[in-house]
Amino acid sequence: MKNAIRRVIVLFIFAAAPLFGRAQTTPPAAADSVTQQRLVQQVSADMCRRLELENQKSALTNLSKAEAEQLFSRLFLQAAASNDELATFLTKIGEQGAREQGEQLGRRVGLVMMRECPVGQQLFMRLGGEQVSQQQGMRPEETTLLQPIATAMCRDLTPRVAELRKLPLPKRMSILTEVLSKNLKPYAKQLGQLYGADIFLNKEGMEKLGAKIAALMAPKCPEVLVLFTDFDKIDR
Repeated sequence: MKNAIRRVIVLFIFAAAPLFGRAQTTPPAAADSVTQQRLVQQVSADMCRRLELENQKSALTNLSKAEAEQLFSRLFLQAAASNDELATFLTKIGEQGAREQGEQLGRRVGLVMMRECPVGQQLFMRLGGEQVSQQQGMRPEETTLLQPIATAMCRDLTPRVAELRKLPLPKRMSILTEVLSKNLKPYAKQLGQLYGADIFLNKEGMEKLGAKIAALMAPKCPEVLVLFTDFDKIDR
């Protein structure tokens, strides 16, 4: 299920990244990789602090997708405007190509925030939820069947977040597999009827099933989902 979760996380990051392009504030492509990485870390940390303050005023989980988009764009503009190094780069670029470059920067910032900013994880789920669900191609009957499974996964794994953070990824994946197997068993008959009697023997089918369950888990317990993602390999 590791690849399935990685794919879902990537989809959420890509879904949110275009907002940076709309803001049209990004360093030029000529910036060296060390400078880009430093800017990404600075902007990510600044945005995370701003998100934490916003979350104290009103829970981000209550935002609609449109409200999340507005907040995301506004905070990125504020973070960019307060960064002198980034401001220096901004003076060197025009509108042409800004959206594409902005999406590239947004993807990098999003990756860092998904990994290091718990409050930002919820916002990303709001931003990308609809698009990710559409890309998974879930039919209504699938959502009806898989939603309780996703809920059960979050219920079982959320209390273990502190424990899981201390474990290496292979051990986390072993625990995930155990919990998934436990929560699939009560629905084995319905899953077989919907996906075919050999679903549990079909590696590709199980990978797709895992991605759909992960997509449904994401808005409920993003702090759980990111624990099963190898961010160092997320571009592979």
